[in-house]
Amino acid sequence: MTNTINTKLLAYRDVVWTKEIDDAIGTESDSTIGMRYGIAPSSIRARRIRLGRVVPQKSVNNIRWTKAMDRKLGTMPDTVYAKTYNIAVYWVRRRRSELDVAAYVNPETPKTKKTARKKIVLTKGQIASLGKSSDVFLAKRWGVDPTRLTVLRNKLGIAPFQNCDAVDWTKQMLNMLGEVPDGRLAREYGISHNVVKLKRIEQGIFPFGKTEMDPVPEFPDEVIELIGKVPDKRIADQYSVSRNAIRLYRTIHKIELAEYIQPTEHEWTESQLALLGTMSDGNVARKIGIPREQVHHKRRTLGIAAFDRKATVRWTKDRIKLLGREPDQLLARQWKYPQRTVTQKRIELGIPACSSSARRWKNSELKLLGSISDTELAEQLGMSATAVSDKRKQLGIAPFRSSAPYIWKQSDLKKLGTIPDDELAMKLGVSFQFIREKRAELGIAVCRRSSLKWTDKIIKMMGVISDSEIAKKLGCTTGLVQLKRVELEIAPYNATSAD
Repeated sequence: MTNTINTKLLAYRDVVWTKEIDDAIGTESDSTIGMRYGIAPSSIRARRIRLGRVVPQKSVNNIRWTKAMDRKLGTMPDTVYAKTYNIAVYWVRRRRSELDVAAYVNPETPKTKKTARKKIVLTKGQIASLGKSSDVFLAKRWGVDPTRLTVLRNKLGIAPFQNCDAVDWTKQMLNMLGEVPDGRLAREYGISHNVVKLKRIEQGIFPFGKTEMDPVPEFPDEVIELIGKVPDKRIADQYSVSRNAIRLYRTIHKIELAEYIQPTEHEWTESQLALLGTMSDGNVARKIGIPREQVHHKRRTLGIAAFDRKATVRWTKDRIKLLGREPDQLLARQWKYPQRTVTQKRIELGIPACSSSARRWKNSELKLLGSISDTELAEQLGMSATAVSDKRKQLGIAPFRSSAPYIWKQSDLKKLGTIPDDELAMKLGVSFQFIREKRAELGIAVCRRSSLKWTDKIIKMMGVISDSEIAKKLGCTTGLVQLKRVELEIAPYNATSAD
């Protein structure tokens, strides 16, 4: 297997597609094939779609569901069922959802009379303590309801107490899981969004407003083998994968966190000391093979200033000439500088920002138009599918039509009937008739477009300003404006030629 750690994965246009690579595509996940040949997973996916292949479905767990186990679903709380069969609650909820089994409902308890809660009155000393300890801890000490104490603290504008200890989950917090968005619950109690998400999945609770469990993260086989055996951070740094995704995978599969072994003090050589401050602490750590914290501590101990990436920027005359002529984001990507560095330099020189959101297309990028779907190409080039579609239509290139059967995603099926068929067809890169037939097959009612008055004033704006700006003025989607413009045979707005 080719070692691709810390190397740049190839884009579609840079790959020489050999018979060996094509034969391997579709036999394993796109990420596994990409890691093996040093190719970006998105490029493997685009090639797989073009070849008309489907990734084989792997078993997401090793649970053998018997008929007896299936009959027990819904006869007891999911948490009790999970403990009985030693299964994660996640899989229990997922199995119930697949078999369309209703959740267990606790028998009704006698209604209790609600008593009016007393208003919380705090002394000046108690108010001064808010935010210095957790609301739950203070509520227990003062004998008040922690939820009401949190509400009072928020009204007083006092930030919540935060520390690195484990979250003390109260009954009120647990009851809110899945009833409100994870981000809202995290903000209200001053805890990490990811901590809330992991707790909800651990309890086997659907995400807010959804009827399906969170998808299981996909990793190459070599990464899966290390999870639970090697610390998450080490795996994330070595394979350039999300640390949060690894935690999510461990939670779903009930894998314990690997034991952290305190690293021994590194013995520094003269050549290694010479690297300090010449590059980021993280890069030095990876080069030497030690934790970043040791590099940071050694550099601070020797009084060496941190590496300043801005100081390495070479502002040549040619680069300065481009400031303001091209978007900062595009220049930053070309020069491999942080966007804020490019923006700061432009502001220092008093150069106004580029008003054009258009980009210059390379010949190699133009050749890809129509060879794959607009959505796939947009993902490769890091731009919107609408921009790719506009450029393709401007050059009179027909859209990509795959001979392989179209595979419907669950998320795309949910959009049927929620937006007009022609707009959805444009987003998915398929025909209007294809969308209409699928919607009729599922018995989903058509979404009627709200009547818009296309006044002469609005029509005169088409081609003069971007479709998105017109959409904002009308309060509709960009796709709707684009459809009307194409219907009137008006060329799209070209910011470069307008300048």
